[in-house]
Amino acid sequence: MKIIISARNLTKLYDSIKAVDALNLEIAQGEFFGFLGPNGAGKTTTIRLMTGIIEPASGEITIAGNAYPNLKPILNLIGVVPESRGFYEWMTAKEYLSFFASLYNIPNPQKKIEELLGKVNLSERKSSMIGTLSRGMKQRLGLARALINDPKILFLDEPTLGLDPQGQEEIQNLLRQLNKDGVTIFLSSHQLNEVSNLCSRVAIINKGKLVAEGTIEELQKKTKLEGSTLKDIFLTLTNDKHV
Repeated sequence: MKIIISARNLTKLYDSIKAVDALNLEIAQGEFFGFLGPNGAGKTTTIRLMTGIIEPASGEITIAGNAYPNLKPILNLIGVVPESRGFYEWMTAKEYLSFFASLYNIPNPQKKIEELLGKVNLSERKSSMIGTLSRGMKQRLGLARALINDPKILFLDEPTLGLDPQGQEEIQNLLRQLNKDGVTIFLSSHQLNEVSNLCSRVAIINKGKLVAEGTIEELQKKTKLEGSTLKDIFLTLTNDKHV
């Protein structure tokens, strides 16, 4: 098993509060990994640390053998759908993807862009200003942006938020195919059914600390909740009443 993402004693402080507290994680190449926790548990902070958006107070992060702060080779390997999308709403969907294609020096970018717009079912809105798109359409455009450089690793923070059931299913099917094609996926989501259906292994974080990690069957044994749902396990381990 080749480890492609590694975090060692990863810690992030905001004032005196530990948003991430000595977190240790290892994700194997080709895994579909779920990352769960209540609001404020440290999920988004962890993703920002792993993708180089913010720096840790201490600890180590290694992506595909590259250790931070050596960012350049890492950025060429990853795609990110962040919680905050940062869209340029005065651009059209096609212009937006063209801009990011230029940052990566994508050869024959227009062919790539048309392909991605088709994958996320936005071909008919490619000339629409981003500001006129629905929240769900923006979610799909954000995923297309994350795929522009053919990443080996995808970091996804609530990728189906705001989508209707059909839209959720379309994105989930696309993610399954990407994973089948060898893309390692790190998924943070409040949609526990989605995580159960997609992920081969999950980790649960609470108040910045890792409280459990493993397959759903392993977590069932850990909590003595054999046959229970991921939601039941999550509630037991986090005492979160808002799921």
